[in-house]
Amino acid sequence: MKDIKCPKCGTVFQVDDNDYAAIAAQVRGEVFNEELQQRMKEVRARYDAREESIRLNAEKEFDSRMSKKEQELGKLQNEITRLSGIIAGYEATKKTELTELESRKDREIFNTAAEKDRKIASLETALAGKDSDLKLALTKERNEAALQVQKKEQEIMRLQADIEAGRLAAENRESQIREQHKLQLQDKQDEIDRLKDFKMRLSTKMVGETLEQHCSIQFEQARSMGLYPEASFEKDNTVVEHSKGDFVFRDYVEGHEYVSVMFEMKNEMDSTSVKHRNDDFLDKLDKDRTRKGCEYAVLVSMLETGNELYDTGIVDKSYRYPKMIVIRPQFFLPVLRLITEAAKKGYKERMALVRELDAARSQTMDFARFEEKIDRFRTAFSNNVKAAHKKFEAACAGIDKTIEALEKQIKTLREVKANFEASEQKLLKANEQAEEDLTVKKLTYGIPSIRKKIEDAR
Repeated sequence: MKDIKCPKCGTVFQVDDNDYAAIAAQVRGEVFNEELQQRMKEVRARYDAREESIRLNAEKEFDSRMSKKEQELGKLQNEITRLSGIIAGYEATKKTELTELESRKDREIFNTAAEKDRKIASLETALAGKDSDLKLALTKERNEAALQVQKKEQEIMRLQADIEAGRLAAENRESQIREQHKLQLQDKQDEIDRLKDFKMRLSTKMVGETLEQHCSIQFEQARSMGLYPEASFEKDNTVVEHSKGDFVFRDYVEGHEYVSVMFEMKNEMDSTSVKHRNDDFLDKLDKDRTRKGCEYAVLVSMLETGNELYDTGIVDKSYRYPKMIVIRPQFFLPVLRLITEAAKKGYKERMALVRELDAARSQTMDFARFEEKIDRFRTAFSNNVKAAHKKFEAACAGIDKTIEALEKQIKTLREVKANFEASEQKLLKANEQAEEDLTVKKLTYGIPSIRKKIEDAR
């Protein structure tokens, strides 16, 4: 048994363990409901955050891929710039070397001639005052100097010939390098053109097949690798309100459809006189998606080639139409994979939330039955309290009557006590009188004969 005190009247009463546990569970049930509501809010917030994270990751992956392509183009352009710089630097270096070589040879010739002139002048000065023998020596020295000058001139001519040969060889080498660089530049330019054409056309391998056939073949190849075993990718042949899409994709988990996509394929030849725009088909695609009960809408388009926006490969149009995407054909399978994975995660989270809600609903029903039991207990307890209160009032009335009777008896006893006390006082007074008056002297006063007999007896 547990003692429970009423918070209002302060009355303490007892309940058994089962009723006490039921009351405690009621209090805990209110806290549980609050926690359940909070958890449901957290689950919804977590689900929204996961959907946003999936979308951001898809955009990030796409931006990363396109950034890599742009980086490759930038590297090619940088390589072209580097090769052009190498050619220009080689030309400048060769010109500088030729200039320095010619300048160095000119200085050597000038210095040699000046040195010989200085020697000749010195010898002439020294031999001016000498005899004819010295003049012969001077002549011989002049001849030797002339011979050396001739040798130097020959050497200069040989060096000039070497320089000219080196210049011609350098020009030939430069021409060869220019030709090689030209070929390399042409190769790089062809690679750039190929990449630009790849970026513009996006390499869909559409030779000899339609865009619809291409997407259908891509899906069947994915299915052959074990993907989408329960999915359907069928041609939309059902005309609703004079309109239909191209393909409808539906996938299932345990027999329950968790995602559906309406696909529209658009392509046109370069020779077409009137060029269409992607935005021309979005409204029709949205209506077809709504009529066929599809969740997503995807436009697979080769329109507006060269458009910087659509050449990125994936363009989100959900700001105009909910869950609508425009893609290039090579992104057909990646986008389908992203949509199905995101939808499957969302479906699993929704099912988990439904199971939690069912459990909460079951707990709510149990709580309702618990409240009914509490109400029955409260009613029975209130009746018992009322009956106990009546018996308490009757007992209090009996006690009051008993107290009144006792008070009467006490009053009577008090009167008897007062009489006893008055008797005691009379007895005490009589005793005092006896002690004072009951003496031989006082008793024999005036009676001499008795007094004499008493004295004789003594």
